[in-house]
Amino acid sequence: LQFNNSNSGLFTVNTGMKDISQVHMVDSWNGLKKVNYWRSNQCNMINGTAGEMWPPFMSPTSLEFYSPDACRSMTLVYEQSGKFKGVPTYRFVAPKTLFANGTDYPPNEGFCPCMQSGIQNVSTCRLNAPMFISHPHFYNGDPSLVNAVEGLHPSKDQHGLFLDVHPMTGIPMNCSIKLQLNLYIKQVSGIIQTGKIKPVVLPLLWFAESGSIEGSVLKQFYNNLVLLPSVLDYLQYIFLGLSVPLIISAAVLLAMSQ
Repeated sequence: LQFNNSNSGLFTVNTGMKDISQVHMVDSWNGLKKVNYWRSNQCNMINGTAGEMWPPFMSPTSLEFYSPDACRSMTLVYEQSGKFKGVPTYRFVAPKTLFANGTDYPPNEGFCPCMQSGIQNVSTCRLNAPMFISHPHFYNGDPSLVNAVEGLHPSKDQHGLFLDVHPMTGIPMNCSIKLQLNLYIKQVSGIIQTGKIKPVVLPLLWFAESGSIEGSVLKQFYNNLVLLPSVLDYLQYIFLGLSVPLIISAAVLLAMSQ
């Protein structure tokens, strides 16, 4: 998850050779087991994967990944089960607490100093620039953020992020990641041009990165992991149905021979 095509750093991940439940899980990022941007150990932890794949046999609860651009680990929560072009998926979305402030959601206190819920201060990992990240149009944010800027119309369909993951393999089938970069501006003493500026969190830009598995890869995925298991499942019942008459016939022949 990057704001652009810049280098997101070096991830060292688990191969899952000893424990398949740990495959793709991040062991370190740029040699670090945790970061030191935030005020609590929990907020500084590097949890989950690098955001590309997850361990197989997922449960419909939550998933985690570390985002270098957000300088933190993020947790998405299960929303619903569905299908992407015939492939079963779990949809994970951002909870309303993802960018909540420490007052509304105490576990986020370590990311403070905070302002309204819906934006996260990333100045500590951005050379102390007054930068904040959020969902586009301050979706899921405090209404005061939206009301302070003209032209914002937050909606789940246009501005919410989601990941559709195949639970058996942990492979994302369809995803849309949307984030917004904001600048906090206010009156600056000694600079006349800022004299009439009211304090505001001003959206600078937002981006959407979407992707899905298509074409021959999707066809192979569907055939091997959906169609073939279904055929084998039906075959076992067919073989079971055929075996019953054979067993009965064998029993009858055995009884007649005696």
